Amino acid sequence: MNIDIDAEREFHNRRFAEGDSREAQLKYYWAIQSGADRYWSTVRRLSANADVLEYGCSTGERTNELSMLARSVHGIDISDVAIARATDQFGSSVAKFQVMDAANMSFADGSFDLVFGSGIIHHLDTRRSMQEISRVLRPSGSAVFWEPLGANPLINLYRRFTPDARTEDEHPLLTKDFTIMREYFRTVEVSHHGLTSLAAVLLRKSSVGVPIRAALSWLDQTLFLVPGAKDLAWYSLLRLTK
Repeated sequence: MNIDIDAEREFHNRRFAEGDSREAQLKYYWAIQSGADRYWSTVRRLSANADVLEYGCSTGERTNELSMLARSVHGIDISDVAIARATDQFGSSVAKFQVMDAANMSFADGSFDLVFGSGIIHHLDTRRSMQEISRVLRPSGSAVFWEPLGANPLINLYRRFTPDARTEDEHPLLTKDFTIMREYFRTVEVSHHGLTSLAAVLLRKSSVGVPIRAALSWLDQTLFLVPGAKDLAWYSLLRLTK
């Protein structure tokens, strides 16, 4: 897959300079907060005394937070606007920020114990990104990602009606992407999030919103035991081990 790097940079520079065009969609992330919390908990645990890379670091808040846990921490992003903000805000910390193409990194082989990112892999050519991530990881190193999935027809219909919220090259992950991951990593663990729990967004500001979300999240995990149901999930938590 050929990714237009200049278009990606322009989109994300505009997003950071002018504000996030996905504002109308952001409320839906509340429905999958438990998965996002699990993602961040996993990243924090694996960062202890490790050399860490945030793959698509945005404005660097999470990269900087890990500087208190990790031996070293780097953040890269295609957006020079985002990296400028990260450097201005956190440049005095031990975190190091660089503008870099995630599919052509300048780091030496085996530089990191952990590579992590949120909503980044689906912006890239999967094979090329897996090659690069595997290359910069040490033996037995881990990669952890929080990524959208692309098989639910209703969610895909919504995406069609909100084109300004994404770039043309975005491709929420499908089975074929996980197949590619398994070519480069010894283990690929995937957990699925977001199905009936998305309905809880309607109640997010009410007193029953949080318990309804918890109940529907539990129901989702039960439904995902049914063959084929995982294909309808909105998001995935990935842990890849070299």
